[in-house]
Amino acid sequence: MPKMVHPSDLPRQGFVAVAVVMASILTAFDVRTASIGLADLRGAFGLSFDEGAWLSTFATAPQILAAPCVGWLIAVFGVKRVMIGPTILYSAISILIPFFSNFESLVALHAVRAVLLGLFVGATLMTAFRNLDRKYWIFALAFYVLRIPFAQNLGLYTAGSYTQTIGWQWLYWQGAIVAPVIGVLFWCGGKPTGVDRELLKRADWGGMAIFGVALTTLYFALDQGNRLDWFRSGLVVSLLGATGFLVCVFLWHEFRVKEPWAHISILFSRNIALGFAAIGCFMTASLGSSLLEPNFLISVARLRPEQIGDFAAPYAILLLVGATVTAVALIRTVKQRATLTIGFSCFALSAWLGTQLTSVWSLPEFRLIVILQTFGEEIVFLAAVATLFSNVNPARAISLTAYVQVMRLICSETVATTMATWIRQREQLHSYLIGLHVTGATPGWNSIVGHLGSGSTADGSQADALKRGIGVLAGIVQREANVQAYIDGFWITFVAAIAGLIVVSLMAPSPAHPLTT
Repeated sequence: MPKMVHPSDLPRQGFVAVAVVMASILTAFDVRTASIGLADLRGAFGLSFDEGAWLSTFATAPQILAAPCVGWLIAVFGVKRVMIGPTILYSAISILIPFFSNFESLVALHAVRAVLLGLFVGATLMTAFRNLDRKYWIFALAFYVLRIPFAQNLGLYTAGSYTQTIGWQWLYWQGAIVAPVIGVLFWCGGKPTGVDRELLKRADWGGMAIFGVALTTLYFALDQGNRLDWFRSGLVVSLLGATGFLVCVFLWHEFRVKEPWAHISILFSRNIALGFAAIGCFMTASLGSSLLEPNFLISVARLRPEQIGDFAAPYAILLLVGATVTAVALIRTVKQRATLTIGFSCFALSAWLGTQLTSVWSLPEFRLIVILQTFGEEIVFLAAVATLFSNVNPARAISLTAYVQVMRLICSETVATTMATWIRQREQLHSYLIGLHVTGATPGWNSIVGHLGSGSTADGSQADALKRGIGVLAGIVQREANVQAYIDGFWITFVAAIAGLIVVSLMAPSPAHPLTT
């Protein structure tokens, strides 16, 4: 039976719980708002398109440098030593960034800030498991998962509204306010612990360093791949080659070191391997709400980010609370496999609805899709992570946490950049195919084009009307090609949801665990 909680421990555990929730949400919210507000940041800092793209990469890629080893650092040094200093440094950097305009300085500051963000969310799970009573683990995990739909829905509205109201600087200053509060909560709630010198003596510094650098290199290649056209870019090919070499060195190192930090053998368990596969399917299926819907509303419906987020904002809290409560209840009653089945079914239905997309869709048509996606995200990720931790040997939980961070950052970046490339290429294909049927040989061509052009002005020659009409027609062709491309994207998410259901069918029942009882 779980150990009884002493009444004096309740305030401390409450502080830790709130800090864990705030740290995980801050990271997701920060990355989301910076991504949505990138165009505004380019204008504010006076950056070119390429410089803006590199700034975005440096603001996210270094997260993976330290995130996998945060669990080990907390096990050795304790949450106070690991977390309090970074919250202060993160706050200071966030305050200073808007006052810089030099590109090199901006890149350096964003890179350091990204490493600190990686510490925040990477510490969430181990902090919760080491400082909270077991009966509260499932709730801490649920709020860890909640950061995903929270950042997606409200991050859109916030990023757009800052520029229109109080200023783009608040894309950075919002974190500067929250981070010190997180540090204080960790100080008040973290257990007073000494340094675990025995674990420190067995530290696999080489493995942690190689692993972090390999993953960071891979993230750079993935984030720049779509912009630089993947294998046609020498830089991307070099980064991918370096990643492959470092991964081989890491595996060789882990097989020969006496006490490996994150041995690959942890993935050989059936349910753990299938659990990670389920997370991979989840990452792809969830692109409907994180990428396809907002990008469609921006590129086709011509809405600004704050307009996209605004329709979700009034209902966001109730929706997220309902999805979180539902996910926890399902985990506690019908267990992981049935919960995963329900979640992937929500994804499949939302994706099928998305394939009915037309050019006249706007906010109202996406409401049911957003609701299904939100429930699917909470239910699937919570059940998948619960499956992982309920099937791992507790002595290897630190290694498992490292690979969870890999899935969180690398897998999500892989599927997002792949989907972006897919949408771009499908739009080009559909534009070509539609264009084959819209030519000067089309019956009634002159009258159609002339009619489209005459609507823009009351005067002008017929030749001018034809020129304007061709421009209008080209815009219509591009719009419809975009619609078809996004429909193809929704079909990919549908296939991912079905693949997730197949993965779940192959899972064995998970043993009893504090997360599920």
